[in-house]
Amino acid sequence: METPAPSPKPAKDYSSSVDTSRPFRSVKEAVAIFGERILVGEIYSSKPYYNPPGEENISWSFLSPSPSYKSPKEDHHHHEQNEVFGTLMKLEAELEETKTELKLLKERESETEIALASLNAEVHKNMSKLAMAEAAAARKAAETREVSFEREKNEDLLEEEERMRESMIRMENSPSLAHILSLGEEKGCIPRKGGEEGDEKEAYCPSCGRPVFQEKRII
Repeated sequence: METPAPSPKPAKDYSSSVDTSRPFRSVKEAVAIFGERILVGEIYSSKPYYNPPGEENISWSFLSPSPSYKSPKEDHHHHEQNEVFGTLMKLEAELEETKTELKLLKERESETEIALASLNAEVHKNMSKLAMAEAAAARKAAETREVSFEREKNEDLLEEEERMRESMIRMENSPSLAHILSLGEEKGCIPRKGGEEGDEKEAYCPSCGRPVFQEKRII
């Protein structure tokens, strides 16, 4: 009686034991787990089966399928795992790129803040200079007005002094009343003392330009 050929042992799917019910802590953890499972599954799927002793006469045609052979289901599952692995690797690369861009943005923001602070300080400095210039201009204008006022005041005083001096000169040069009367007596315009009593004579004074009346004085 012939010994029946043993049925081929199904290949173990080491990659199907990954627990996907809980979320991964990071992309690196998922890549590490799926990569390890895929590698272990490929190693075990390529390992030949061990034939127990005493079965050398069994034909190789009754053994398990070739290690390179995979069922459509296994091939599809392996393909999905490769796609997941590739997606995770792509996400990790994009994450690193985003981190780099964020770092560059922070550096640019710091440079912008420094430039803005420098510009603000320059503006305050220019405003301070402008305020000082305006104060100096106002002080100079006030001094100019004060000097002009003093000059006008001095000019008025000088004019007043000049008028007073001219008045004094005119008064000194003008003849007095006694001098006018004496001149009239000398020229015969005014009768001298000792004339007839009660006589009243009219004389014309050439220096005054008007007649002079003089009553006879009683001695």
